[in-house]
Amino acid sequence: MDKPALWRTVRERLDAALPGWMASPSFAPVESAVERREAGGAWSDNEVFEAVALSVLSANVDWSKVEGVLPELDDLFDGFDLRAYAELPQAKIANTLVPWFQARKAGSMTLARNLDHLVQAAGVLCRRGEEHGSVDSYLSFVLRSADHDPKRAAVLLGHRGPHKVPGLGVPLAAEALKNLGYDVAKPDRHLTRAVGCFGLVEFGTWSAQPERRAGSKPPTQTVGHQRASMTAVEDLAKSAGQHVVLVDWAIWSLCARSRLGLDNRALEQLADEARGAERSKGLAALIERWMADDPVEQRETYAHITHALDENRLSDRKLFPEELKGKSW
Repeated sequence: MDKPALWRTVRERLDAALPGWMASPSFAPVESAVERREAGGAWSDNEVFEAVALSVLSANVDWSKVEGVLPELDDLFDGFDLRAYAELPQAKIANTLVPWFQARKAGSMTLARNLDHLVQAAGVLCRRGEEHGSVDSYLSFVLRSADHDPKRAAVLLGHRGPHKVPGLGVPLAAEALKNLGYDVAKPDRHLTRAVGCFGLVEFGTWSAQPERRAGSKPPTQTVGHQRASMTAVEDLAKSAGQHVVLVDWAIWSLCARSRLGLDNRALEQLADEARGAERSKGLAALIERWMADDPVEQRETYAHITHALDENRLSDRKLFPEELKGKSW
């Protein structure tokens, strides 16, 4: 797969279906956090806890429901006081927090368990923060232990080992790191099925099952698959000269936003369009060389070939749109 061609195709689809998607209020905080991190910014313990709490709240739920109550969460979580939450009685979770989310239809089936685990996570982060001077300093230590690779840091925080944080798997650990300005993708169900359908990551038996194309079934994945998915998005971002979090947001928007919500077959077709566009670009370059040899003789042949290629496409999108002549072909 030609990654620049894939990225152009993804952007074209999003630009057409969701104008202004790059400036979405949902993405702005993540983009701002990455810029802050790149500028050498630091996070307080309570800001770190807020980032972790939001990642936990994103699990198994329609994120738009949580977005609707974001302005109220600071009061609900007492200013995201890390130490206060570490000592939170289980009764308050059961009698106050869970009913609050349920009343607003912003809670998942696993919300009570997730918020219980968050108490354990807060306690662990308190202790590690005390050992390193702050929780943000502890995360910097984890990053150094991961050879300054946020993908590996997500695995250290979300998988087995001394840095494991209770309640966080690799996807939620990556989400928390994104919230804290680390430029990394979240290998959730949407991203993994997208990179699988794009042919960027091989998921074994899932990739060999044609029935996956009928819906949005995600692949069964190991930690190795999750790392491979994060790497695939990172490579795609590098080829496009973009932040990883922007490409991650683009893929999530393709797969999860209500006006798109591409299923697996549609994702495969998108990848096919990218391959076709790249082949057409190469063919156009070849034809241009022919025309340079004898422009008068070849002009009619050139027009005939481009017209035939567009006329026989299954998609309504032309490979050689007149308005893009000299730009993409």
